Amino acid sequence: MKKFDKVGYHLLAFVVMTIWGSTFASSKTLILHGMPEVYIFFYRFIIAYFLLLIFNHTRLFADNWKDEMLLVLTGLTGGSVYFMAENYGLRYAQTTDVAFIIALTPLLTTLVAYVTKQERQVITRNFVIGLFVALIGIVFLVFKGDFHVMPSLLGDSLAFIAALLWAVYSLIVKPLSKKYDILFITRKVFFYGWLTIVPFLGFFSFQDTLELFRSPVVWANLLFLAVVASFMCYIWWNKVMEELGVLKSSYYLYVNPVASALVSILFMDEQMNFSIALGLILILAGVVWSERK
Repeated sequence: MKKFDKVGYHLLAFVVMTIWGSTFASSKTLILHGMPEVYIFFYRFIIAYFLLLIFNHTRLFADNWKDEMLLVLTGLTGGSVYFMAENYGLRYAQTTDVAFIIALTPLLTTLVAYVTKQERQVITRNFVIGLFVALIGIVFLVFKGDFHVMPSLLGDSLAFIAALLWAVYSLIVKPLSKKYDILFITRKVFFYGWLTIVPFLGFFSFQDTLELFRSPVVWANLLFLAVVASFMCYIWWNKVMEELGVLKSSYYLYVNPVASALVSILFMDEQMNFSIALGLILILAGVVWSERK
């Protein structure tokens, strides 16, 4: 039964990453309809926060100020600063470039975990081989056979910052999940993420964003981002990290660019060629191989 439960959590990690991979297309659709990146995050998290508040509202604060400050950091590293870095990275670089750099998060998680000594992990030969194969696959996926493409330095830098922030977020959440309920942690991430983005709202017209809600496309994509990608997936992902561990969970971040590419091909008319197909195969093969003992 225990082995079956572990398989279930691996499957859940895959589902969450597939959904999060599709958020690139959803966010881009909102941007194309005129929604500023900062308001996409604002509406997304405030809807998700109040939904979660229905199910978890008895506890307001952590047991001590140290833990409360760590929860503030989760709101920054897994919320406002992370999404602003990622979304503005998409503005200045290609979507595939950002997806590739975000996929470096497992490497950064391992590095940060090693430096901070938060989680012990044996780096096996199969892990190194699998990681190397997956990275080659991501390169094929990103460049699509055209290795002369020069990505934007600013966009790539922002994406790298986002990847590093998510690695830090994963490591902060791990010890907190041993002391607090998953719903409580997720609710605090939403609250502090929303709170820390409020000062930047004044740079954009609130009235103009309200006009955009006349479009069903805007409503559909925003509800998908808020209810499914935020409310549901954040709870699922924190549970996955609790059961599988930070490092094993982070390996599934490789699924993110794969899902992003597939959604772009199916719904945004982007191309599929030999390089993309080879990249998908190598990424999946690398992730599977890295789990071998």
